[in-house]
Amino acid sequence: MPTDPKDHIARLYTLLAKLPVEEYLSSEAFAVFCRHHDLVDTWKEHWETALARPDLYGKDTTKNAFILFFHHVFQTRPREFLDILTGFLQDFQEWNASPLSCAAIKKECILLGFPVASVEDEFSKLQKRA
Repeated sequence: MPTDPKDHIARLYTLLAKLPVEEYLSSEAFAVFCRHHDLVDTWKEHWETALARPDLYGKDTTKNAFILFFHHVFQTRPREFLDILTGFLQDFQEWNASPLSCAAIKKECILLGFPVASVEDEFSKLQKRA
């Protein structure tokens, strides 16, 4: 039985949670990223959905919004998913100014069903983006 894509996206968040991803998601830099990828309304919708859940608060709200957001991108823009994800990682890395280990993130992308060559190609561009 195929695994739920949300499980892989949840693991992506867990990999990033060791870094200040929660602060980045509320930053102007992330707002610019969303505008660049025409995802402002998508983020707002999923953020508000997470906020409306009474069983979630604090970091759990952010984690839920992140999962819903990237799951939506995965479902609605599958051909752009890797580009959007690596753009997010690049922007996050520049905002955070610390190195980002991508090996486990690449593994989750492969488990999401993306071909190894596509994942390697897209992640090789990570440092080259301006």
